[in-house]
Amino acid sequence: MFSRSAVRATTLALFVAAALFQGVVADNAPSSAHLIVHKSVAESQLIIGRNMTIEIMLYNAGETTATDVEIDDPGWDTSSFAMLGPSTSAKFASIPPLTKKTHRFVVVPKVAGQFSAGPSLVSYTAAAGHQASGTSNALDPLPILTPMEAKVEVAMKFGSYLTLGFCNNAEEWTKAAIITTVLVGLITVNWIALKGKRAVAKAQRKQAMKSLGINPKDVAVSKKQKKKK
Repeated sequence: MFSRSAVRATTLALFVAAALFQGVVADNAPSSAHLIVHKSVAESQLIIGRNMTIEIMLYNAGETTATDVEIDDPGWDTSSFAMLGPSTSAKFASIPPLTKKTHRFVVVPKVAGQFSAGPSLVSYTAAAGHQASGTSNALDPLPILTPMEAKVEVAMKFGSYLTLGFCNNAEEWTKAAIITTVLVGLITVNWIALKGKRAVAKAQRKQAMKSLGINPKDVAVSKKQKKKK
């Protein structure tokens, strides 16, 4: 299984390649700076009351140094997120060719549900007398869980290993629970039925021996004596 850092590095490389081909930040000057901006969330799981780190990477794929770089990530609703900082915006004096800068800030989710965020905004000087601006990628919807939901998700992952991958989510566990309950019920009913049949057969034997004038206790004693011999 690939590590999270390896997956993120691969994703970033693909994003840079696609950006170079399509032009994430519009700037067609052949000998100028060309910033590519990628936005991501550092944590693999988002939970109410826990830190959520936003990472904005700026990569200069151009031929000259980008100067007076300003990045801003607006749109954070204070009713849904507590801002820990340092800030949703940042400035960089310069970003040389083929180098990157990263801006990080931390927020804390207040409510559960699907989270998505629009693109970050960037502006910079691409060449002498030439200003450029553009946006990053938007974040795909991510679930923000309650602490209880997070524990359930951990339990689901652990259960997936225990069941060799047969039960991976709540629906599959529900089906497995229903099947298990039915099987246990059938086994219990069968056990009760067999026990009842044995009790009936035993009672019938006793009744038959009494009708023949045989005391069942004497038969039991004789069987024990034979075992001793």
